[in-house]
Amino acid sequence: MKKILIIITLTLVLILCNACGDTSQKLTDDAITALIDIDLQISKFLYTEPPASNYSDTAEYNGREYYRVEEEEFDTWDEWDAFIRGAYCGQLAEDALATDTVVNIEGNTYSNGGSRGYDLSDNYTYEITSSDGNTVTVLMRNPSRDPEDNYVNETTYTFKLTNDGWRIENKF
Repeated sequence: MKKILIIITLTLVLILCNACGDTSQKLTDDAITALIDIDLQISKFLYTEPPASNYSDTAEYNGREYYRVEEEEFDTWDEWDAFIRGAYCGQLAEDALATDTVVNIEGNTYSNGGSRGYDLSDNYTYEITSSDGNTVTVLMRNPSRDPEDNYVNETTYTFKLTNDGWRIENKF
């Protein structure tokens, strides 16, 4: 009887482990939302609302003045790199790291401090338009903060399962 209980227990553990292994590869709604939220934050930092910077700590880079980023999560370049690669993979990650708005100066993260404004809300919706197991395509709709202008930005994301988990491979 004891031997049968051990066999049944081991069988149940194997079944549960296999089920867990399968679900860990699926792109969940929580993961989609988290990646889109990080993408929106990265986009703000790179193009519209720079990260908090120390405007008295300046450095010149390619003939332009930059300000030391003081947000603890990514004040070093390694932290910024990890932040970007935590959301993006492939060429999208390389392109984000190569912008001239947030740069690496002696291992520290600097921003040019320029801001061009941001008029989209964070109240987006999305729908999965295709999925093949390792790649998922999502259409995100993000309305303007001003409901009277009736503008909605649409972004198509391609999420890819990498060795490090799900990442955004492309967006357009």
